[in-house]
Amino acid sequence: MADYTTAARPYARAVYSRATETSTVAEWGDALALMAAVAADPGMQELLEQPQLSKEQKGELMLRVLTDKLNQQQQNLVKLLAENGRLRALPEVAHQFEIRRAEAAGKVEAEVISAFDLTDEQEQAITATLKSKLGRDVSITTRTDESLIGGVVIKAGDTIIDGSMKSQLESLALSLGR
Repeated sequence: MADYTTAARPYARAVYSRATETSTVAEWGDALALMAAVAADPGMQELLEQPQLSKEQKGELMLRVLTDKLNQQQQNLVKLLAENGRLRALPEVAHQFEIRRAEAAGKVEAEVISAFDLTDEQEQAITATLKSKLGRDVSITTRTDESLIGGVVIKAGDTIIDGSMKSQLESLALSLGR
């Protein structure tokens, strides 16, 4: 699956700005979650990948599913994303929007990827350290990736802390001229 983070950020920033101006942050959050769910549906993804459909037709397909659930501005977002060939980025737009909402509330979500399952004490220690470092309330989600060999990778907003053995071994290999 492609990474749409870079493409999604400007849309999320603009939508969040508009939502705060109009005091509709919650409504936009709900609408984006719905748009993201439709865009992430395997059947819809298959349709969005059809080269014989124009960008406008792809937008119309999305709107057929969503129109009665979206206001005019939200429908305009779908049309804009369709015109720019970015409908597949909708799940990431929704995610980036939620990151902005959490930041505005003084919170940050962090993903902790480790080689092994973390204990509750380790999770609490990571949460406390991140809270101290970032100066915000931190909510973490964890997952395992055995390819890391050991250590953790922490992603909190735009901050990435890579303390994995895999990364350290790769750095060592580069320094040895591999």
